[in-house]
Amino acid sequence: MPTSVIIGSGPAAAGAAMALLRDPTQRVTILDVGGELEEDRKQIRRSVALLPEVDWKANDIQAISLQPVAERTGALPEKRAFGSDFPFRDFGQLVGVRAVAEANRSVVSGAYGGFSNVWGAQIMPFSAATFDRWPIRSSEMESHYRVALTEMTLTGEVDDLSDLFPLLISARPLPKLADRTQRVLNRYDSNRAKIQSLGITLGRARLAVRSEGCTRCGLCMTGCPYQLIYSASQTFDRLRADSRVTYRNNVLALKLSERETVPHVDIRDLNNGRVERVSADRIFVACGGIGTTRLVLGSIRYFDQPVRLEESVQFVMPVISKHPTKDPRQERDFTLNQFNLIYDASGDGVDLCQIHFYPYNPVMEASLPHFLRRDLARPLSTSLLRRLSIGLGYVPSWASPAVKVTAHSGSHDLPDLVIDRDPFSGWPEMLRNLTASLFRAAPTLDLWPILPMVSVSPAAKSYHFGGSFPHSVTRSELKTDRIGRLDRWENIHLVDASVFPNAPATTFTLSVMANAHRIATEALSSSA
Repeated sequence: MPTSVIIGSGPAAAGAAMALLRDPTQRVTILDVGGELEEDRKQIRRSVALLPEVDWKANDIQAISLQPVAERTGALPEKRAFGSDFPFRDFGQLVGVRAVAEANRSVVSGAYGGFSNVWGAQIMPFSAATFDRWPIRSSEMESHYRVALTEMTLTGEVDDLSDLFPLLISARPLPKLADRTQRVLNRYDSNRAKIQSLGITLGRARLAVRSEGCTRCGLCMTGCPYQLIYSASQTFDRLRADSRVTYRNNVLALKLSERETVPHVDIRDLNNGRVERVSADRIFVACGGIGTTRLVLGSIRYFDQPVRLEESVQFVMPVISKHPTKDPRQERDFTLNQFNLIYDASGDGVDLCQIHFYPYNPVMEASLPHFLRRDLARPLSTSLLRRLSIGLGYVPSWASPAVKVTAHSGSHDLPDLVIDRDPFSGWPEMLRNLTASLFRAAPTLDLWPILPMVSVSPAAKSYHFGGSFPHSVTRSELKTDRIGRLDRWENIHLVDASVFPNAPATTFTLSVMANAHRIATEALSSSA
């Protein structure tokens, strides 16, 4: 039987695994660090999911709904999953990683399911025009997008965003939208031509959520107790029931090599420290954009030279409305992204910025200035919360400062890695242009950016990064062919965002899974 090894368990690994297992002769081994939610929190989550909400215990909800934790003033807080930091925790995969200045260090997840345990669940394909800059055509991606969308479960609606981002499969309807969201969308619908003349298009969220089970309990951002939000761990839970799949956790990949076209990976057992070599017919590397970069740079001994990663830089944009809604703390809402704003800078469907707008959730109140959280200021804070929405936005990588990583030979299993950013200050020009257009649209949409509160996130904080080994027409030392192979390897395939030629500002994870599925599918076809 042909054999394959997949390193990792995030969305890229899931996409590759689904493609491989369509071949009934394949045997697949998953090698994973595999950190999981603590057992006591699992038990609480299970018990909460089995009870009617009226019977939920306050202590249980408090335990699994810990709000995001601020790492530094002005930075987007780090999310928690059911009160746990396990998606970001260092299980050994971050030893030797150092971030310069304010760069994000938690860039490689050791969790089972990776960062999909805490993602925003937004799923749209890249625009067709985006692939004009790739050596892969958009038509070649479509079937793989459909597989990924079906696996994730698409919730959304046909609207003006569908021209650039078609749904591709039948979608479930969204849960009832918040009053503020509906008001904004109604204003847009009544003034579509005027708003679009400013380069702005609005539409409802597209989410990887089984919406039919949503009770609008408001716990989306801290962990859905019903597990309605997709995580790659759900795919692997299903695939591991197949006798052809072997899952090994508590192992760390150390080095890739290939001899006479036979690929190998050296791994360390994190329980006992032993190192062993694992071989297969093909190895698919899915450690995430920076995790894969570190593993590969160490394997090919590419040291002391900065490697550029494309990053779609992230920004936070609070907006305020003149017309208040009811106090959102008294309403039942799902708290994921509810509507999207696309800004087309050039009118070509490529130079796009995207903002995901979120309704109220408790972290907003907790993030208010201290004086607004005092009892005497309650009327003022209430008035503000009745008008406030938060936009989480992205600028495409070609209009953003790049992330730089440098590997150094060290004393750890993997090379030491330094994370930095190209010199940068202020806002990217495209963000300035977006803000100017949004101000012109503000009287119509009743969405006014709060400029002093707009902030650009530190390097590698967006988690929309990759391109260290981009797909290219010809492969080389740091460029891969269309099936993720560097020039020195025939049967080792990089399948995560490390192979993206760029990082568009539009939603990221769907394309990671779809491209991994494409690579694995084509790799099997090439060996048939």
